[in-house]
Amino acid sequence: MSAQAKYQQIADQLRNQITSGLLAPDDRLPSEPDLVRQYDASRNTVRLALALLTNQGLVVTRQGLGTFVQAPARPFTALLSRVTGQPSIHHASQALPVVWPEPSEPETVRFLVETVPASQSVAEVLEIEPRDPVIVRRTSQHLDGVPWLMLNSYFPMDLAGGTPLAQAGKIPQGSMKMLAELGYEQAGFVDQIGSRMPDTRELNFFGLSTGVPVIVVNRTSYSSKRPIRLTRYIYRGDRVRLAHVVGTIPARYRHGAAASNGRAS
Repeated sequence: MSAQAKYQQIADQLRNQITSGLLAPDDRLPSEPDLVRQYDASRNTVRLALALLTNQGLVVTRQGLGTFVQAPARPFTALLSRVTGQPSIHHASQALPVVWPEPSEPETVRFLVETVPASQSVAEVLEIEPRDPVIVRRTSQHLDGVPWLMLNSYFPMDLAGGTPLAQAGKIPQGSMKMLAELGYEQAGFVDQIGSRMPDTRELNFFGLSTGVPVIVVNRTSYSSKRPIRLTRYIYRGDRVRLAHVVGTIPARYRHGAAASNGRAS
């Protein structure tokens, strides 16, 4: 049997113990030497098996203590389809509200406004040149003490420069209302949703272990003539479900459907 097959076999057996409940959340796995003896494997093979389980989010290594079963994350459900009518009245931080479970009000733990060079992806969306300056307004939020959302809104300098959007402090009426007052009313937006591995800032904020991706909703807002804002909603991948409700579903079923989706995953 190849070394690769051996570590996969060990990982499969440990995974079965976790999913069956034989190893419960926060239980400590046998030490590496114990696993070496138990499975008659090399230490490197055991480490590969543990790395595979770590990348799958099933276990976490605590420095100096060992490897422990990771407690399943309790996902929130955020609603993509909340906006009806004129979207210009909505704050970016309220645009994708949580509908399950019923949370407390989001707590903003960090708010920052800065001018940065546009990355390639931001420049493409806003139709500017890479490294052109853009204003970015960043917030980090918790829900019930859990790191929930990193939100970055990017504005072209020719629209937002010299306005309250470029200054520290929140915009009471919301950034879209501010842009409308400046002559750039939002006519609509496009959402693009994807996943990727987190960067250093995201790893630190969410407290992620190796192998857990982030889900990113890129919302590009347009006036009748041009893109006016790019907002990135960044979530821990194992703690969010994005729900989209279409049509005239009775109100009492909307949150129930979102909750069912959250529990089933």
